[in-house]
Amino acid sequence: MQALTSKELAYVNDMLGGEDLLQKMCVVASTTSKQPEVKQFLQHVVSEHQRRHQELVRVLEQHESLAH
Repeated sequence: MQALTSKELAYVNDMLGGEDLLQKMCVVASTTSKQPEVKQFLQHVVSEHQRRHQELVRVLEQHESLAH
């Protein structure tokens, strides 16, 4: 695996921010929802965004180890 370019790192960084924002928005929506089905769905979506965020962090960690 090759180290990421600066443009690729910028994309990953943007994706991290997007996943973080979507996760926060879904948390707010799930806590304010009155419908149990919607609340459950949004909680699932939150966990998916957390998983993607963790995957992106791992990509950055791999890049860091390759860059050194």
